[in-house]
Amino acid sequence: MDPNYRYKGARLKPKIAKAIILELFAGKTVSRRDIDEGIIEHHQSHGGLPSIAKTSPIKAALRYLKDKGFAENVSKGSGSTWRIFEKPKPMSVPSNAQDLVVLIRSEIRYLTTQIESFEDRISELEATLIKNSQ
Repeated sequence: MDPNYRYKGARLKPKIAKAIILELFAGKTVSRRDIDEGIIEHHQSHGGLPSIAKTSPIKAALRYLKDKGFAENVSKGSGSTWRIFEKPKPMSVPSNAQDLVVLIRSEIRYLTTQIESFEDRISELEATLIKNSQ
């Protein structure tokens, strides 16, 4: 356990997964399984807590990184492989309204996941406050 770990005691969330992905895998092409295992092992061995979210924080982090040009899914399916970039790839501006709608919907999905994570964290904090006040 690392006493100086920034996310010590924190549940694994997309923001944390995103930071760990960039720290461990920037400049590499790796399987989704290796990403999952690497993030979970790194986070928990440094004092972080596992996720309790309904959706995978790692999946949400990869989606966000892909949308921002930091990741590319080079093979899809159950054995997907991801290329993680050290710097974002230049993003193309949508050339038509349909592409723009797809981009906006992707951002909405990501933000919805973030909101759900915040709501989960608020619930955890409220439960802790109630428990501590008794």
